Amino acid sequence: MNYASVIVTYNRKALLLDAINSVLNQDNKPQKIILIDNNSNDGTRELIADSGLLDNKVFRYVRLPENIGGSGGFNVGVKLALEYDVDWISLSDDDAIFEQAYFSNISQKAKQNPDVKAFSGTIKLPNGRIQLDQRNRITNWNYFSHNAVPEKEYGHDFCIDLFTFCGCVINVKLIKKIGLPHGDFFIWYDDIEYSLRVRQYSKIINVSNSVIVHHTKWVDVQTTYPADWREYYWIRNRTVAVRERGRNRFVVNFWLVFFVPIMAIRILTKPMYKGKRKHALYVHFAGTRDAWLGRMGKNLKFVP
Repeated sequence: MNYASVIVTYNRKALLLDAINSVLNQDNKPQKIILIDNNSNDGTRELIADSGLLDNKVFRYVRLPENIGGSGGFNVGVKLALEYDVDWISLSDDDAIFEQAYFSNISQKAKQNPDVKAFSGTIKLPNGRIQLDQRNRITNWNYFSHNAVPEKEYGHDFCIDLFTFCGCVINVKLIKKIGLPHGDFFIWYDDIEYSLRVRQYSKIINVSNSVIVHHTKWVDVQTTYPADWREYYWIRNRTVAVRERGRNRFVVNFWLVFFVPIMAIRILTKPMYKGKRKHALYVHFAGTRDAWLGRMGKNLKFVP
């Protein structure tokens, strides 16, 4: 597999070198690693300068003049990766540590399935538990409700509809056909929207013995409402994706009209929102409103 690896980072220098080295040390080595630094202020630039990586011809470091979010970072990274003579591009965050055979396992699967132009691997948390929310199948193609692939299926390879930008590997010819990831989503839902574009032209196969250890704090959002500032971007960007890519226009328009009141009823009645109902109502209204008004990119009311 002839590939470039795009890694986007922001203020996570403690894990960053491990993430980069996990790609450099692959059995199937990359032709290029492109690190997009979203203007980190935690010493990331100095860390890279002191690491010796800048002397490695495989490695390219790009520091952006401002933080344009994960979606902006992947947009820039994929655009730069297309400058190189590679057939595949992988996308991952700075907290994703690839096991050594990740790309060789995917390469073997790609050779067995030449018509498939996108692959992913298994995401595990540091405790060894599979992070099931990273690989999903759509249950409704109008407003993109989806379910996680059950853990029992990870004993073999399987097809999915949605991946996250955590170890997905996409063919360059397909990328040139579907375009770059949205740069104006800032964060969240950019990977889902990109998966939808991939699925227009190709299956996506999850290669289960290709493993990434994802050093993230996982919250079960099905039972816990975290009142996270990032939820605004999920709502706004999902609304944009539904409007642009939902299949049945009647169902799509119905969803777009009634999404806010339906969510309001849910927020006012579900116990998981107790003590956080005002915040949840505001986030859902603001996200939907801004999607309709075309207010994209970073919203300064919703930042860390």
